[in-house]
Amino acid sequence: MVEPRRVLFAIGGLGRGGSERQLMRLIAAAHPDRLRATVLTLSTVCDPDHREQLRRLGVELIALPPSPIPRAVRPAVSVPRAFGAIRRARPDVVYAWLEEASATVAPAARALGIPLVVARRSVCGSPAERQIVYRVPIRLAERQARIVTGNSEAVVAEAIARGARSERVRLVPNGHPAVDPLPPREDAEVRLGYLANYRPEKGQERFLAALELVSAATPWRADMAGAGEMRTGIEESIRARGLAGRVRADGPVSNLREFWADHDVAVLLSDDEGSPNVLIEAAMLGRPLVGTDAGGTREVIPPAAGVLVPHEPAAIAAALTRLIDEPDLRRRLGVGARHHALERYDVERSVAAHLGAIEEAIAAGG
Repeated sequence: MVEPRRVLFAIGGLGRGGSERQLMRLIAAAHPDRLRATVLTLSTVCDPDHREQLRRLGVELIALPPSPIPRAVRPAVSVPRAFGAIRRARPDVVYAWLEEASATVAPAARALGIPLVVARRSVCGSPAERQIVYRVPIRLAERQARIVTGNSEAVVAEAIARGARSERVRLVPNGHPAVDPLPPREDAEVRLGYLANYRPEKGQERFLAALELVSAATPWRADMAGAGEMRTGIEESIRARGLAGRVRADGPVSNLREFWADHDVAVLLSDDEGSPNVLIEAAMLGRPLVGTDAGGTREVIPPAAGVLVPHEPAAIAAALTRLIDEPDLRRRLGVGARHHALERYDVERSVAAHLGAIEEAIAAGG
C-alpha cells in the first residue's frame, strides 16, 4: 500500500472566506487516506469551526504568531519562521494557498529541496503586491513553482500573464458538494440576496446605485450580508439613497441554506472575481444568478444560469427589474444554474485535480 503524501498547506489565516473554505473542504475530503495534511498559517487568525474541524480530523495546525514589526520588513521575520516550521514538518510537498503565503514559504521549500505548488485564486493579486518587498517574491514564487493551480480560466490566464510557465499551470475549479435544491419561493415579495464581505471591490455601492433605478411592478426587497468595517458606511448609504424601507445590510451568514431559502435571486457585482464561491453555492441550491461580466464570474454564469451585467447601474437595474417581474424566468434560470454548478464544480473532481497537481510537483522534483 502506498503511503499518502505529506502535504504542508500554507495560508495567511483561516478565516471564513471562500478560499479558506475551499482549502478546508480539500483537507476534509483527502486527509488522512489520500494525503497527510499539516496546515501552516502565517497569523493566528482561525475561525473556531475550522479549528474544531482540524482537531477532529487530526490535522496539525501551526499558527505563526503575528509580528509587531512594520509590514514592509515583515518578510525578514516571517520567512525564517516558516523555514523552521517546514523543516520540522518534513512534508513531501508544500502547497501555498494565495500570494503572500507563496512568497513566505517558497524560499524555505527551495532551500530544503521540497517541491512547491502555488494556488492562485484571484485575477487581481494581493494588495500587498503594491509594495516591491512583497511583489518581487510573490512573482518569483509563482515562476519557480513546480505547479501553479488556478480556480478559473481567468485566473489561469492571469497566472501565465504574471510569469508562470504555461506548461506548469493547471485549471482546478472550485469544488462544492451536491446538495438538495431549494424549491422556488411562493411569496409575493421577491427578495434579492447579496453575500459578500464589505470591501470596496465587492460592489455593494454599485448594487445600491442599481437598486435606486429598479422599476419593477412586483414588490421586492434586498438583503446584503457579510463582515467588514465598510458595513457602517453601506448602512449610511442605504439611508441617504432612500432605500431604508426595503434594503438591509446585515452581518455574516452562518447558514447558507437558510439564507437562500428566504431569497429568490443571488447577486454579486464585484469589480472582479477569480471564481465567486458565493454564486456557485447559491446555484447549487437552485437560485438564479446576477453577476458582473468580469474575471471568473463569466464561467459561473452561462446564459442558462443567470444574467451577466456590465459595471453600470442602469443595465444592472434593468436585469434586476426583469428577474423581479418574471417568476418563470427565475425558475428556469435557477434550474440552469444548478445544472451548470453540478457539472462544473463537482467536489470530487476538484479534490482529484488538486491531488494530481501534488503528484505532478513531486514527480518533477524540488
